Amino acid sequence: MKEYVIIISAILVALAVIVGLIIFLAARIRKSESADGQTAENGDAEQNQAPVVNEKKAEEPAAVITVEEADDADDESEDEREIRMIEVDGKTRYIVIKYSKSFEAKLIQSGGEAKRYYSELKNCLLSYKGVKNRISWKWETFRSGRKTLAKLRLRGKTLSLALALDPAAYDGTKYHVDSLAHTKSYAETPCLYRIKNDRRLKYAKELIDNLMRENSLSAGLIAENTDYAAQYPYETTEALIERKLIKVLTDEEAQSGTMFKPADVRKSVTVQEADSLIKDEVAEQLVVKSGGVSDRTKTGIINIDTLSQNFGDGETVTLAEIKKRVKGFGGKVTYLKVLARGTLDKKLTVEADSFSLQAVKMIVLTGGKAVKK
Repeated sequence: MKEYVIIISAILVALAVIVGLIIFLAARIRKSESADGQTAENGDAEQNQAPVVNEKKAEEPAAVITVEEADDADDESEDEREIRMIEVDGKTRYIVIKYSKSFEAKLIQSGGEAKRYYSELKNCLLSYKGVKNRISWKWETFRSGRKTLAKLRLRGKTLSLALALDPAAYDGTKYHVDSLAHTKSYAETPCLYRIKNDRRLKYAKELIDNLMRENSLSAGLIAENTDYAAQYPYETTEALIERKLIKVLTDEEAQSGTMFKPADVRKSVTVQEADSLIKDEVAEQLVVKSGGVSDRTKTGIINIDTLSQNFGDGETVTLAEIKKRVKGFGGKVTYLKVLARGTLDKKLTVEADSFSLQAVKMIVLTGGKAVKK
C-alpha cells in the first residue's frame, strides 16, 4: 500500500511540473507577441538606416470604412473637395476648393477597371427589350416605360449599381448588397451593389437577370457590345470645368475658403514641429493622388531624413531613384512606404505607395508634394 502512495505522489509532482512549464511558455509567447505589436505601432520612429523589407507577398488590407463611404448611402451631398496651397504675402495658406462633379465627369476621371465594369453593365442592361437609358448630373438611369429599373453611379473610384430589387431578399447570400431603402432618391432602386472586382461584376449581371425576370423583360437579339469606356477618355479637372461637367461651388454653397491657419514654407522642419503645425485631417487631404496601381510584392520603408540626405532641393523622389542612391536599400522592393524621422531640409516631390501623416506634413511644410499611387 505504501508503495502505491509513493507512486501516486510522484505522478502528481510530475504533472505539477508539466503544468508549470506550460504556463511559463504561454507567458513568454504572449510577451513576445506584445513586443512585436508594440514595434509595429512605433514604425514612425525607425532607428535603423537600412529599410525594412517584407519578403512575403503582403495580404490585401482589410476594408476600411471612410467618412465618404459611410455617407455612400446618401447622395444628397456628393461634393468633392481639394485642398490647395496658395502664397499670400509670402506665406502659405491652405484653402479648400469644393467641386460638384457630374456622373460623366466622374466616369471620365475614373480608372480603367471602373470604366470596363461600366461598359459591360451598360451593355447588359440595354440588351433587354424596351430598356432605355438617360445620363443626369448624379447618375445614369435605366427605365422600362415609366418604371425605373436601375441606376449606375460612381463614388470615389467605385462603380455601384442600384436596382429595383428588395435588398432583404438577398440577406445572407453571396451578393452582399446594401439597402438604400431609407434614402428618398433611391426609393425605386433600393438594392445597392458595389462592383470592385470581376467576381462582383459577374454577380451584378446575375442580379440584373433577376431584376429583368421579375419585370417580365426578355433579352433582345444578341448584338455586338459597344465599348462605352472608349467614349470617356481621361480629361483634367480644369477641362471638365470648362465643359461645365464640374461645378466649382461658391463659399455660400460649399462653405469653403480659408480653413486652416496660414503657415510659412520652411527651409527645414522636424517631426515634432510638423506635427504641431498641421492637423492629421489636413495632412490626409494634402496627399496628391496619381491614380497609379501599387505592387505589394515586397515592401520597403524609407525615412524622411534619409531622403533629405540623398536628394537635392527641388528633386523628385521615386522608388527607382532611391534604389540607385540609398546604400543598402532593397533592389527588389516594389512597394514604398515613407515614414517620418529626424529633419527634412529640402523641397522634395516624393512619389510613393504609402505615407505616414507625419511624413506628409514634413514634405508639405518644406514646399514639396507627397504623391501617392
